[in-house]
Amino acid sequence: MKPRNRIFLDEKISTGKIIIIKDKQAHYLINVLRCKINEKILIFNEGEWLAEIVNIRSKAIELSVEKKIKDLLKQRPIKLYFSPLKRNPNEILIQKCTEIGVNIFQPIAMEHTNISKVNVDRLKLISSEAIEQSEQLTIPTINQTIAFKEFLKQIKNDELIIACTVQCKNVSIRQIIKNNFNKDISILIGPEGDFSKVELDNIKSHKNIVEASLGENILKGETATIVASALVMDNLSQC
Repeated sequence: MKPRNRIFLDEKISTGKIIIIKDKQAHYLINVLRCKINEKILIFNEGEWLAEIVNIRSKAIELSVEKKIKDLLKQRPIKLYFSPLKRNPNEILIQKCTEIGVNIFQPIAMEHTNISKVNVDRLKLISSEAIEQSEQLTIPTINQTIAFKEFLKQIKNDELIIACTVQCKNVSIRQIIKNNFNKDISILIGPEGDFSKVELDNIKSHKNIVEASLGENILKGETATIVASALVMDNLSQC
């Protein structure tokens, strides 16, 4: 029977190793998940292992790593450039897009961005929990916020950025990916006030950015990121 619990460990894992878990993660396993001695658990970091809980103390839990059951496969980079939102929508954005398969998050401060700072440590915790739940193996990279001008400067030559704009009505993400499957695909979502005129001019003139439509309805920021991410991952899997 498959173990009921699965956690990420920020340390090197190998068969036969004894691992001591302390602090918040131990509290979570002992008091929230109610783990017991002799219970099997899945642990992951650059691969996945089966481990057994061999001892539980008041603030620590001891694991014995039994065997590796899954290797890490090479992932193509899926980057999401987005305008930071308020705390709760931001956390929903990170959680859901991580579950979908986005593995790099880059916040961008734009002209209509209301909140430019993000709590990277908090968002990394959200993404780790989403990875545990969705049975993926790699924790996404979450970067600090950069300015829109800096974003334009760091675009790679082999990167194609799909910018989802309100103005674009007739270009589908499906067709863009079909025509550019071998490139590194990224997603760009603007703030809820939309891109400014200067930002749109830069988007339209940049050789590595192409506009796409998310449909007729005007979507909230977190909804747009989730829809765009799902469409990109679905179409990449079909090409």
